[in-house]
Amino acid sequence: MARLKDIAKETGLSISTVSRILSNDPNRSFSDEAIAKVQEAAGRLGYFEKYRMRSKALTTMRLSIACILTSDHETYLSPFFAALLEGVQEEVFRQSSRNALTFHTLYVKDPSFPAFLETTNLDGAIILGRTTIDTIQRLKRSIPTLLYAGVNRLGNGVDEVICDAESATKEAVEHLLALGHRAIGFIGHIPQKDETINEHRFNGYLGALRKAGIEYDDSLVVNTILTATGGYQATKTLISRGKIPTAIFCSNDTVAMGVLKALDEAGIHVPNDLSLIGFDNIEATAFTKPALTTIDIPKRDLGRLAVKTLLDRIESKRTFPISVRLPFTLIRRESCKEVADE
Repeated sequence: MARLKDIAKETGLSISTVSRILSNDPNRSFSDEAIAKVQEAAGRLGYFEKYRMRSKALTTMRLSIACILTSDHETYLSPFFAALLEGVQEEVFRQSSRNALTFHTLYVKDPSFPAFLETTNLDGAIILGRTTIDTIQRLKRSIPTLLYAGVNRLGNGVDEVICDAESATKEAVEHLLALGHRAIGFIGHIPQKDETINEHRFNGYLGALRKAGIEYDDSLVVNTILTATGGYQATKTLISRGKIPTAIFCSNDTVAMGVLKALDEAGIHVPNDLSLIGFDNIEATAFTKPALTTIDIPKRDLGRLAVKTLLDRIESKRTFPISVRLPFTLIRRESCKEVADE
């Protein structure tokens, strides 16, 4: 590796002159020819290589991170989590140009998950899906840095990149109210005490009704897991009660798919007989019949920013949690219709 005296010998200049040119000494002026001669010789002789190596050593970190799905009833095959994971993977690949990243995709219900935690040193992990205090505490004992990405607030000292589901649900229900609906049903997950800590859509539904001065009617509400089968069975239950709402909010689009089928089988037509609104804006909702009105969640952006925020926490070693909130958008399609005042 070249030294100052090697460059001085190559250019015919003094070591002092070479040193001042390479350090951009502001107190001395040198001819353009001298500067060009020194820089050319320094580059050709490999003088700058040691600085490139030092810079690379300072900026490259070897990190092991994971994406962990904590939901009981969903997998990465879910359209929502598949899109979010795609954003995570894109950003992991992009960040690998400056960090040596090892990336794992994990599921807490996998029988091998506990052994993986015991035998693998993870620097950080992104949590996806509904979860519990017990699960968070278990992960904190094994993983130094956690971040939650999704649509519901988590808290508990964990960084989060979210699109606020409670506010989004309020807007969805307010859209139905603006169309004249007053008997509005809810089909989705209703967290029980000491159960899921990050599921707030039902609170958004209740908040919109309260704001409009509408009394809560539990006969219009069905608690279910967020699957198409869950939505289908929940709608059967709702119909069997004999009191059909004029509109239904579904906690996600997959639930809405099942609801659509059950309504069709019962001869209840959307939107002429009943308006329906979903949540997530998965790709299939644009192609249902009728096309589903829904709340768009920027799923891939949630994943991208989750990786960036996780790496920031690891690298900066900050001790306080942050919350990054992304906007949601109401997508108006064909499944909602205005009704006359009741």
